Amino acid sequence: MEILVRRDFTPGEITKAAVKASEFRRNPYTTGSAHLDDMITLRKAIILCDQHALKFKPRAAHYELHPSPNMRRVMGNCDMCQTFRPGALFLHESQALDERRKTELYRQACDYDRIVAR
Repeated sequence: MEILVRRDFTPGEITKAAVKASEFRRNPYTTGSAHLDDMITLRKAIILCDQHALKFKPRAAHYELHPSPNMRRVMGNCDMCQTFRPGALFLHESQALDERRKTELYRQACDYDRIVAR
């Protein structure tokens, strides 16, 4: 993987971008469960195929399904077996709370719009 950088980047910014990119690079010798543990430690979103989603204990890892019903099933590479298929999208509790707040603020804005429009 090669990183494209702007011309005005300093050498320090280039190094920082390379380190950030390596966070998502998977080591070929890493097992699927070790990669999943790394994703959980970094509090990243996790996509798991149906087979691995049944084995995953989201509450123990402080994860939950995406709050939006239309985002719970996604197409992507499973973080365990790396096969491209439909899977479940899990978010860390803090990210899920932010998503719930967004939908609640949107709902409040729609209600306010209905009141003002009358």
